[in-house]
Amino acid sequence: MSDFFPIKRLRRAGQVAAVVLLAAGSGLVEAASSVLIWPINPVIEAESNAAALWLENRGQAPVRLQVRVLGWSQKGLSDELVAQQQVVGSPPMATVEPGKRQLVRLIRRQPVPAGQEHAFRIIVDELLPERTQRTNELGVQFQMRYSVPLFVYGAGLAAPKGGTGPAEGPNLRFRIVQEDGQPYLYVNNEGAVHARMSQASLTQGARKVDVAQGLLGYVLPFSEMRWPLPAGTPISGASLLVRVNEQNDAQTIASQ
Repeated sequence: MSDFFPIKRLRRAGQVAAVVLLAAGSGLVEAASSVLIWPINPVIEAESNAAALWLENRGQAPVRLQVRVLGWSQKGLSDELVAQQQVVGSPPMATVEPGKRQLVRLIRRQPVPAGQEHAFRIIVDELLPERTQRTNELGVQFQMRYSVPLFVYGAGLAAPKGGTGPAEGPNLRFRIVQEDGQPYLYVNNEGAVHARMSQASLTQGARKVDVAQGLLGYVLPFSEMRWPLPAGTPISGASLLVRVNEQNDAQTIASQ
């Protein structure tokens, strides 16, 4: 799952097709629609009870937005999003006029246990105009959905700034597995905080295989995720280089 993705939904005669557009991990998010969202990496530290999320309308018409905060976990090598009440967005719905911006407060309603990081996804839906919603479903209708990660911390733990290892942040190990002729990169995180991985590559001697020039993905605490690799990727003897969280440079991750 990326830092941010808008999903454009097309409804025609009851069928739904989804087009996922990935955006680079910068401080601002501006997708194919007119909505600008920042920051894309909000956190609620242990000593705080809320964080700010800004929604800006750079289009020529008002936009109706709905904000939800879902619990985020990783199980069975996949992301799971569930309804929760630990963190809420206020206001949950807003109409933003052209050229205006809306502040959404992300409010923690329940404490996070000491030494733990809890992960969430902020879902911002750009709703259809009310007049369009009253029409039938036979025409083509559009709706944009945005997803931004949110991390909330308990006492004694803070957002990772870089580095890996139990004392600094995520504790990562990797392995490469061939499954039905397809090589996969598995990354396991035994640390107490998430790992946001980007600029990943595998090296074996003088050979280098680029895995992701931008964002590869996230591995939450005590979770494991996997990504497909190009055909012919070396299975054994390779080293993984990846930029983790706020590091300036890529570092070598130990193999399992």
